[in-house]
Amino acid sequence: MKKRFVSMFLCAALSIGMFGAMSYEAKAEETVEIQFLHTAWVPAQLEILERAIADFEEKNPGIKIIETRSSWTDAPSQIMTSIVSGTAPDLIMCNTSMLAEYRGIGAIADLSTLVPEELINSFLPSAKAMITTEDGKIDGLPQEGCNWALFYRKDLFEEAGLDPNKPPKTYDEFLEYAKALTKDTDGDGVIDQYGYAWPVQAENASDYWVQFMQMCGADISTYDEGKWESRLSDETAIKGTQLMVDLVQTHKVTPDSVVDYDWEAVTNAFVSGEVAMMQNGAWVTGSVAEKGPDLDGKWGTAVMFDGPDNTVYRGYPNTFNILEASEHKEETWKFLDYFYNTPSDIEGLTIAGAFCNAAGGMLYSEDFIQYAKENYDEKLQPFLDEVDYCMIPPLDPSWQSLTSMYGNSTVQQMLMGSVSVDEGIHMLDEKLKEFHGE
Repeated sequence: MKKRFVSMFLCAALSIGMFGAMSYEAKAEETVEIQFLHTAWVPAQLEILERAIADFEEKNPGIKIIETRSSWTDAPSQIMTSIVSGTAPDLIMCNTSMLAEYRGIGAIADLSTLVPEELINSFLPSAKAMITTEDGKIDGLPQEGCNWALFYRKDLFEEAGLDPNKPPKTYDEFLEYAKALTKDTDGDGVIDQYGYAWPVQAENASDYWVQFMQMCGADISTYDEGKWESRLSDETAIKGTQLMVDLVQTHKVTPDSVVDYDWEAVTNAFVSGEVAMMQNGAWVTGSVAEKGPDLDGKWGTAVMFDGPDNTVYRGYPNTFNILEASEHKEETWKFLDYFYNTPSDIEGLTIAGAFCNAAGGMLYSEDFIQYAKENYDEKLQPFLDEVDYCMIPPLDPSWQSLTSMYGNSTVQQMLMGSVSVDEGIHMLDEKLKEFHGE
């Protein structure tokens, strides 16, 4: 699923002659073809990629990059089929679930001897965590990513007697605000304004559930002595799950209909005033402005409130990965090296940074964050303020199977009250242990 930052500087990324003069000599006398399957689709991003490839090939006449464009929907099965059939590409883009799956079957190449330590150290902790395997090897590079933060209606804060310039910073404060913002505004005995909501439809259910657990200090699934172990029976995981469910079932500050909300439905509810606060991705700042032009000045964004036991934010990158089956790992790495280390004509950004910026995404590096803090819109600043405390989802390959087969539906059932937290967690813990062979 493609997540988009709003940026004022996309046009700059399209100017001609953006790439610096880094070159390599081709070792092979014959042309080496690198098969590159990617999911880039934003026109400005594709423009940067096409010129990067052309410039790289000009400087490396012994290497040619053959593109295959796919979608985030089709790419997972397309890549898996190619791996099984022995026709795998050399270079791919992965999201978190793809990375966990391909890593789990040994399909991703170890790049530890290729990626310079200086480059690794330029990435933020959440990005380093994404590209580091369970046994400490480096098997990719972070690319476009996104953060999720708190959106709040300043006008509804004022109506509820809350300071519109002081969004909640702690969980207790958040809950107090959410209760004050939950109202029967027309006096018909039915609540029509809720304090808080987040996306719970489809795969979103487990994604946000992870953060509720992490806010209570849960590890969820850990890797030790060569195997993954479920931690869903830990008190911290149960506490985080209960925290989530209580917003609907006990405190009633979130509507039952939240189980039908994807990111856009929550955005629509926020714009219409059905919910006063929501957690959503950085690209939604543009959607709110577009959907609710009359709300200008009446809403804001803020760093997500602290959990009861942990300060943790959703925010992590997708990755570039070279597949183990590639016969041209060194040549493929040359392209990535060029991509990440060649300056663009956007001051402060490499080609990789410009590529992420053009798609509306974030490159999780110190240089990119510095650029964004100096150039991004005011409403995007809270997302940037979160980057040092972002935590990635479990990269346990079995976690992806659990969530798709059982987790998403069980989270929805717990929120609707048809399954208790104890029942739901116990079942999911047992299923994850079965997947692990525990």
